[in-house]
Amino acid sequence: MAVSEARDVMLRITSLQQDERGQTEKISLETPGRFGMRNQVPFLTYEETELTGMKGTRTTLFLYPESVALIRTGTYMQKQEYREGEETGSVCETPMGMLELSVKTERIENTVQDGAGRLAIAYEVELKGLFRHRNEIVVDVWEEKGVHGSQRGTEAGH
Repeated sequence: MAVSEARDVMLRITSLQQDERGQTEKISLETPGRFGMRNQVPFLTYEETELTGMKGTRTTLFLYPESVALIRTGTYMQKQEYREGEETGSVCETPMGMLELSVKTERIENTVQDGAGRLAIAYEVELKGLFRHRNEIVVDVWEEKGVHGSQRGTEAGH
């Protein structure tokens, strides 16, 4: 696969999870990543951290016009497609075994262009028979010279 124009970016990834009882958990982190094009499809890629519980895993998001494809490689292996208004399934290989997931995507908003913008995905995820959560992931992307490779706290204005 041809990769062109890949460059360093910063990502602020915010995850909101709401369980069946309405309890909400929010996780937010800033991490260095890459923005580029592969076969004329924009992508974002970054390394997961201990905060996400998936250290040793690389996550790549392919930003198609009508969908988003998530691919994880490393400690956790997964391919998940998000299509607005549709339910899709995937299998996540974890160190503890295989998990079957079902995702119903409510909304995708994507303004990421040329290494800057925002990707937001709202969806319900079900782990076959165990739980169903409503999730929203927001990825803010920007270029910031001179700090790539370090993790920092959240700053306003990005």
